[in-house]
Amino acid sequence: MRGTGLDATGTVTAIEEGYTEPHELERSAFTLLACVLILLGLGTVMVWSAAAVEAAEGGRAGVTSWSPLISHLKKVAVGLVLMLVASRLDLRRILRHSWHFYVVALALLALVLLPKVGLEVNGSRRWMATAPLLGFALQPSEVAKLALIVFLAAYIARTPDVGADFRRTFLPAAVAVLVPGALILLETDFGTFVLLAALGFLLLLLAGARVRHLFLLLVLGGGPALGFLWTSKNTQYIFNRFGTFVDHHARAAPVATGPLQQIDYAESALHVGGVVGVGLGAGRHKLFFLSESENDFILSVVGEELGFVGTTVVVFLFALLLWSGRRVLLGVRHRFGFFLTAGVLITIAMQALMNVFVAVRWAPVKGIPLPFVSSGGSSLAVLCLGVGLVLSVARHSDLESPELGVEGGPAGAAA
Repeated sequence: MRGTGLDATGTVTAIEEGYTEPHELERSAFTLLACVLILLGLGTVMVWSAAAVEAAEGGRAGVTSWSPLISHLKKVAVGLVLMLVASRLDLRRILRHSWHFYVVALALLALVLLPKVGLEVNGSRRWMATAPLLGFALQPSEVAKLALIVFLAAYIARTPDVGADFRRTFLPAAVAVLVPGALILLETDFGTFVLLAALGFLLLLLAGARVRHLFLLLVLGGGPALGFLWTSKNTQYIFNRFGTFVDHHARAAPVATGPLQQIDYAESALHVGGVVGVGLGAGRHKLFFLSESENDFILSVVGEELGFVGTTVVVFLFALLLWSGRRVLLGVRHRFGFFLTAGVLITIAMQALMNVFVAVRWAPVKGIPLPFVSSGGSSLAVLCLGVGLVLSVARHSDLESPELGVEGGPAGAAA
């Protein structure tokens, strides 16, 4: 049976080997959804375990050991509703409104920089107070990542050969990556800037962009970005943290205070857990030692309480999720669905790797949550929305609409 794939120019082409047939695609989509739901369930349990004691002993009025569980369940509920709604959307409608989604994301990134709108935490403005509506502070940079995926997927659907001409086809897509990236830099969120830039460049490379164009863009865009970070008072700590991390990692010696102490605690928790862990709720590193244990270092809590077995299950679920997503990719017959799915999968993979690398002391401390497991409300909601879009792609994998970039239509014939 004929399938579809993408050649070097981003054009949908027929392939015979590895094609996911309709019944297999449905099974792959179900497996992907099952992995997400299991990770959400595991995350709910581990977030409660990580935050319950500190919440109960924090002394805040009305806060009990049940408060973290209730709060996280609200976030999960928002995520599941968004996933359900997105899975029922028509891909053609999503494509037509991709520009609006992108503009809204840029507006949110700009609004969060305003003193009376954005919440300043540790010298950075990354959150908007939306507690009455969502139950958590919204982080616009998370919305921007998904908006960029949708926008680039729509652009590639209409422009099959992104690498054909630097100014006419490549530069508009590159600017679409750099504009939200610049706004995120103004928030002094270097980690998210790197993640968003890598996401955009990988999608463009997959779409057929030439390596020399990407390299030129890296030089032209990366130079000013590093210059801004070097002169910014709020981001000088990034360079200090990275330099100290490299020196600390070379000496492999524990430190007494600071962010690197968190890495030591995170790695120590994994060692203490051994094979089967110390037992659910019995971990000690989360007790006022690991800051943000329910978010940045949730994997360390899993490792201490559920051991190597628990962390292996988490890694296996992510591997199975990505493998199932790849099977969905092999069954998509249009460029829009292909690049939409690829962008969501790349985002999940990069965030998971960055979080795991911090936990095992392979990277400096950076506030990147573990997808579907950590307590970050914005990340959880946006990633669930992204998974819903992937499920919609699976439902409409063989939708023969020229505007989606189907082979044989105007978009496909253009290449």
